[in-house]
Amino acid sequence: MPVQIIKPRPNPKTAQRVTEVGAALGAMVRAMVPAVQKAGEEMGRSVERLRTQRPA
Repeated sequence: MPVQIIKPRPNPKTAQRVTEVGAALGAMVRAMVPAVQKAGEEMGRSVERLRTQRPA
């Protein structure tokens, strides 16, 4: 008995939703950048302060 391979057709609604979700995730990440940058700088200052308090 021959097997018929069904090729799915792309769903434009799904493609649109994927694009929207990708844009939303991109915006969220871009909004977080300043906070992450500030936290990294503060962590660096804390590490430096600890390093000067207790020399290795």
